[in-house]
Amino acid sequence: MKILFGIAFILCCISCSSNKYPSKKVYEISFNRIDQDSSICDFIFPDPETDSSLIILREKYQLEDLVESANSDIEKALILLNWTNSRWKHNGSNKPKHHDALSILEEVDQGKNFRCVEYGIVLSASLNSMAISTRTLGLKTKDVETAQVGAGHVVSEAYIPDLKKWVFLDPQKNYIPFVEGKPLNAVEYQDAIKHRRKDIELRNIHGVLSNKRKENETEWVGKYLFYFNGSFDYSGRKMKCKGKRQIMLVPLGEKSPTVFQIDDGEIDYCIYTHNLKDFYKEPIVRIRK
Repeated sequence: MKILFGIAFILCCISCSSNKYPSKKVYEISFNRIDQDSSICDFIFPDPETDSSLIILREKYQLEDLVESANSDIEKALILLNWTNSRWKHNGSNKPKHHDALSILEEVDQGKNFRCVEYGIVLSASLNSMAISTRTLGLKTKDVETAQVGAGHVVSEAYIPDLKKWVFLDPQKNYIPFVEGKPLNAVEYQDAIKHRRKDIELRNIHGVLSNKRKENETEWVGKYLFYFNGSFDYSGRKMKCKGKRQIMLVPLGEKSPTVFQIDDGEIDYCIYTHNLKDFYKEPIVRIRK
């Protein structure tokens, strides 16, 4: 009887300290914005003229022809965003055999559908092939450690050369967020959802999304814009920074998460920072020898 009571007590504690789904709340968050001598490593991206996988991707799917009509880097991003979104229908439970863009697209060409993760990988590689440095960006809810499912989303974030800034792109949902005509990065988007939602425009290659669609999308994604993580190296060298392969931006005053969705795996691959200047460094392109 004591054993059964003990088991019941433990199960009760687990259920009380966790929820199946994350909270939908959009939180007030802030970060350091000071210039400092940072020990955080640079973000390394491949040279599209020498990286064989990017050359194959660009030529096989005729991406240069696809963006030929674009008059700016942001137009190129919108075109490739739409192209990636149109490749397959979202399937949140299907994983590819391999996690590179060419392998994913080969399976897509066979009729398979994949998750937000794969949309991010394919869009990032496609933009990298067109000399727009783009990272696959992980988004995590405040309760990422205690929610059982649905605590993460994956998008892309591109460094747009024309604008000299990072820009948020969601290839699963097919849009870029703007305020006053300027595209937003992930942190700016979170701030706009919290404080200026009425001023947000969501755009894709077809134009501005409807207000109803905007309300649906911002309400859905807002909860994910709390923790932000991305890799240091996209050049194929698998370089690490202080033994870690990713950086995570953590709001001031918040704990650095070490577990994803209770028991879906440890988050032991990140360097943590509160500084926007660490997370939004300009990318460096290196020729792969």
